[in-house]
Amino acid sequence: MSLCPSRLPPKRALVVLFAAFAIHFSLGTIYTYGNLSPYITSYIRNQSSPHNLRIGTTSLVYASAVVSQGVSMFLGGWLDRKIGPRLTTMAGGLVMSGGVMLSYFAINLSFWMFTFTYGVMFGLGLGVCYIGPLACAVRWLPKWKGFASGFVVSGFGLGAVLFTYMQTLYINPHNQPLSDSGYFEHPDVLSKVPSSFLLFGGVYMAMQVLGSLLLTNPPTTIPESDPHEINEDAPQGRTNMDDITASVNSETPLWGTHLTAIEESTTSFLSWTQDRVTGLSPWQMLRTFGFYHLWILFFLLATAVFTIATKYKLFGQVFIKDDHFLAAVGSVSAIFNSAGRILWGVFADRFTYKVGLVCLTAVMATFVLTFYATVIVGKVMFTMWVCVLFFCVGGIFSLFPTAAARSFGSKYFGTNYGILFTANSLSTAVSAVISIYLFDYLDWFGYFFLVSGFCLVAFVTALLYRHRRYLPFLYQQERE
Repeated sequence: MSLCPSRLPPKRALVVLFAAFAIHFSLGTIYTYGNLSPYITSYIRNQSSPHNLRIGTTSLVYASAVVSQGVSMFLGGWLDRKIGPRLTTMAGGLVMSGGVMLSYFAINLSFWMFTFTYGVMFGLGLGVCYIGPLACAVRWLPKWKGFASGFVVSGFGLGAVLFTYMQTLYINPHNQPLSDSGYFEHPDVLSKVPSSFLLFGGVYMAMQVLGSLLLTNPPTTIPESDPHEINEDAPQGRTNMDDITASVNSETPLWGTHLTAIEESTTSFLSWTQDRVTGLSPWQMLRTFGFYHLWILFFLLATAVFTIATKYKLFGQVFIKDDHFLAAVGSVSAIFNSAGRILWGVFADRFTYKVGLVCLTAVMATFVLTFYATVIVGKVMFTMWVCVLFFCVGGIFSLFPTAAARSFGSKYFGTNYGILFTANSLSTAVSAVISIYLFDYLDWFGYFFLVSGFCLVAFVTALLYRHRRYLPFLYQQERE
């Protein structure tokens, strides 16, 4: 079985796919915060307030952005259904990019004002803007959900490739080192920090507005599957009709049984299941055990996302004094982030998203646990480990949209995934608290050991997950 779609999608679907990719390319600049954080902290300590700001505290900016993103993604899903992806994406993009540009003024006022513009406003706009392009692409390619979601969110990972190194070249073109205090103090570096927000904020806004103009929903509902089409998640030769029939009287996985008798009318069940396969409403989704299983799994893995996104450069500065090298590592790792979103999505199409989640959690737990060893080995190992970890980060944001679309359907995909994404928001908030209050006691080794423990629990959780059990459960509930 091929890993790629067997037939090319219609031309209009390709336009939407690349427009969605471009929008997510600009949204993915949230991953450049790990690169910006040392510059921002140094500037506030020297030119704004508070003057005793610490690196660990500035992780609140990233945390507030992710929490705000989680809150507004539900709104983004609702707006997508009410006014369409074009206006929803444009509105969210203006809020996000406007927040970046307003940071030019906010960073000179205080750290907390900067947290509002580059954290809260950035996150609110990102959340509204995130869902529309992704949901639109999935609607155009319902048979290739893993490929569509993976390709679109690969832009989210790839954005940091370009912008991470551009930020460093603009702010620190002469590769000025950190001072003995551990912060940048050279005036040439500090003077460029505020204006960088005007420059890059304008670029983000242009990409988002132009991309949103190309978004449109398909004119008619594209069927997700034919009843007699081969089910790629089932053993070879088994069809969707077999799965639907087998689920009527079974509480076991859909393709793991042999039905001997059908007590209920097949016609009645198929009529009921047609709407549910198209999509469970948020309320129906919240009645399934599978949703909470996925939510917990997302929460656990998001601790590693926070660690890698905000700490990789800070950890690298412990033993690597070359700012341009660290920026280059950030750019290269963003390529792996992007590739991970595509390849993990295609992997889910071929082997199911559960297998993907099990493999991803195992790899992430191993590499987070051994990340501290890069201090001993040096730059080469550090680069390899950062790239692999960002490859897994990309996979997280490819596999969970795929899981949501396959488990709960595409009809309410935007809203449903927005609810699932609250796991990432809450986990980021908890991770920020751990970073601020426990890091001094744990140090780098203890911190990585703790995060790897979360990943190990996620691995066990992924092994125990049994997807697509909601269908017979809801059928029985509604019959009663």
